[in-house]
Amino acid sequence: MLLRFSRGDSYERGFVLKDKATQQVITDTFDEVYFTVKRNWRDADYQFQKRMTTGGITSDGDGHYTLYIQPEDTNNLAFGDYDCDFEFKRNDGYKKTFPGRLTLDKEVTYQGNE
Repeated sequence: MLLRFSRGDSYERGFVLKDKATQQVITDTFDEVYFTVKRNWRDADYQFQKRMTTGGITSDGDGHYTLYIQPEDTNNLAFGDYDCDFEFKRNDGYKKTFPGRLTLDKEVTYQGNE
């Protein structure tokens, strides 16, 4: 999974959760979905995180989800590459993680120039 956009921009991304082996859509109900961004996966603290229960991710039905990133999530981050992942979790202990890369591209009109 690769995500790329200019730092400080709004970003929405829809995706369908599929089984890697069968390519079948996974329509299970999850109690929480996390999207976590760190400069490096080894870091203890994240740069920002979105959760389904707080509205940063929506479950649109039939295995489709949408991620919402707001300008304030990335305004103060450095340009460049970050490690990220989506984690899908149920209250019975089941969880599935999908790692990826987030790239924040340059911007010329900074928040202070708007």
